[in-house]
Amino acid sequence: MCLVVLIILVKGNLQTNPCRRIRTIIPTVCRCLQRGKEKVKMKCVNTDKWSNFTFIPTMPNITSHLYVRGFRLTNVSKETFQNLVNIKLREIALVNNNILKISSDAFQEMKSLKNLEISREKLLSKEEISKMFFHLPRKIEELKFSSNTWVSPPPTLTGLHNTSLKRLILSYNYLHSLKGEWFSNLTKLSTLDVQFNGLTVKKCNFTGLERIRNLFLNGNWFKAFPNFCDYPSWNLTRLHFQYNKLTEFRPSYFQCLPRLTHLYLNGHAIRKLYNNTFSNLTSLRELYIQRLAGQLFQVDARAFESKTLVKLVFTSNWFVFRSSPVYFKYCPKLTTLDISFNDLSMLTEDKLLGMLKPLENLTTLWIRNTRLRFLPRNLLKYLPLLTKLNASENQLNGSWNGLSVFGNSSTLKYLNLSANGIEKITKENFPLTLLNGMGKGGLDLSFNRFSCNCDDALWFYKWMHAHKDRFASLSCIVCHFDKPVQMRTAILFDLKERELCPINPAVLIAIISSCSVLFGGFLILAVLFKLRWNIRHCLYVITYRKKGYETISNDPDFKYDVFLVYADNDGVFVFDTVVPYLEAKAYSLCVRSRDFEAGKVYCDNIVDNMNLSRRILLVLSNNFAKSKWCEFQLNFAYNRCLDEKINNIVVTVLEEISFKYLSNTLKVLLTSYEYALWSKSDEMGQALFWEKVLRKLQFHKTHIECANGVVNVI
Repeated sequence: MCLVVLIILVKGNLQTNPCRRIRTIIPTVCRCLQRGKEKVKMKCVNTDKWSNFTFIPTMPNITSHLYVRGFRLTNVSKETFQNLVNIKLREIALVNNNILKISSDAFQEMKSLKNLEISREKLLSKEEISKMFFHLPRKIEELKFSSNTWVSPPPTLTGLHNTSLKRLILSYNYLHSLKGEWFSNLTKLSTLDVQFNGLTVKKCNFTGLERIRNLFLNGNWFKAFPNFCDYPSWNLTRLHFQYNKLTEFRPSYFQCLPRLTHLYLNGHAIRKLYNNTFSNLTSLRELYIQRLAGQLFQVDARAFESKTLVKLVFTSNWFVFRSSPVYFKYCPKLTTLDISFNDLSMLTEDKLLGMLKPLENLTTLWIRNTRLRFLPRNLLKYLPLLTKLNASENQLNGSWNGLSVFGNSSTLKYLNLSANGIEKITKENFPLTLLNGMGKGGLDLSFNRFSCNCDDALWFYKWMHAHKDRFASLSCIVCHFDKPVQMRTAILFDLKERELCPINPAVLIAIISSCSVLFGGFLILAVLFKLRWNIRHCLYVITYRKKGYETISNDPDFKYDVFLVYADNDGVFVFDTVVPYLEAKAYSLCVRSRDFEAGKVYCDNIVDNMNLSRRILLVLSNNFAKSKWCEFQLNFAYNRCLDEKINNIVVTVLEEISFKYLSNTLKVLLTSYEYALWSKSDEMGQALFWEKVLRKLQFHKTHIECANGVVNVI
């Protein structure tokens, strides 16, 4: 019976992933990617071994998409695809295959072909492409010719007139002009992508593009907005006009696009948004204004006015919201608002609430990294339909009244308050009506400053264990023991309740005192108990001084000799200097960008690999001191040092660290530890640096700096 069940489970698992069923017949140069339940995409990329590969090998019958890159398909013809004739291929992408010639009937037998890409082929003749159009399957829906260095499209598109072509992509070429008449006879064409070329307003004529609904003009050289009023019969619904050269958005730009529903205006150096800029777009539903190069300094009160707008993404502009509380008052249908990576620190509670209060239909609010210091009272009262709130990476400390902010019956299903300064969660600041309403994975409280104090954490600790499916990243919710708070941390969920709430010292003293009276040793025991830490410390120091240094043999439990902790901005120093030098000395290093397991939670990668390393080498710098990820790794390293009573931390200093960035932990490291200081120009200083590092990396078990430093701080 058990054998039958096992066979059924294995068979079912194979059926769910078609790539597993065909793994024995996949060509050596290809990789299988699942596309739906019964279809796969074959991605074939050239290696040196297959550099003379000139035809497409036989593919599994369930292949629907084929991607081929980097081969020498010099002459592409019908014979190139002879092994694919009996396969119902929907998509073929040929990228950078050194194609010189392509026969007109190359794809004639591909009856099911819907999408075709020929990109990064700089030597291929456009005339041959034009001839090929006549023999393409009439069901073709998308053609992509990208990065071919074309200054104009193929000379004639006549061969495409009777096809089902809907999307034409000519991006990343050298087009300097655009004439709508080129595409006027493509009656079913709805999407035209000419982004990242060299187009300007003077050399664009959109006559003939009346059927286009989705137009990509990103990354060109437009210094002015095209006058769409010259083309009154436009059916355009989506306009992608990002990363051009505009310096202002005038309301007159958008007067003649009555059917436009989506407008993308990211990446312009705009200094001011005027009143009624978008009010003439009578069908507008989604508006994206992002990354304005830090130039925006003024937004008029009615700049976003729109009776139809439902989604506004106004992020990464670092615009300072100062006084006006009515920026979104004239967007009555707005349901999604994202103003992340701007500055709300100048707004008082009343002004912030006044800015959000008119948005009665809002369901999603993103205010990530806005320097916010509070959540306004009555937030959910005035936003009764809000289901998603992201206020991560701010300066919130959790000191609000939960019922006042969230009310009695919260509609919130997703709440992200990660990377703030919240110290504790109680029924007062996070009422049960809020927590119980969270959806699966809907609550993210990682990277805050929770206390491991029993009174502060026990209630939330129990709720976590009863509702762990509600959390987005349990392994990143850490708490701090003792004082200063940075000295010892733990993953809150992994703690035992007795660790969180140890026996009360007063009770323990009472028990010891009672026993002392019975045995007549009250005075001696009381003195010993009171001085227990001092005695243990002295014994520890004396014992290890007598033993001296003793090399630890290779331990099979350790996978690495050294775990590197460094800031991303110091990566050049680490990879150009530290890694080559230490690996040349036969040390095994764990470097996160190289050795972390792909797809694994980042926090788990840190914890697991640090536990597999003998030593932890810290590369301290100002970048290190400002990084929350580095702080997390430093705290975990200290925690391990305390638990094992072995100095496994090696401290190096890349540059002088500014006092304003010094945490309590870093102060202890720099005042209690002998550290190696890097010299950028002095060879003798660099030699001394490496001498200290290598001495610290000797595997001795009698280093006691860690224990001494921590006990002194406590």
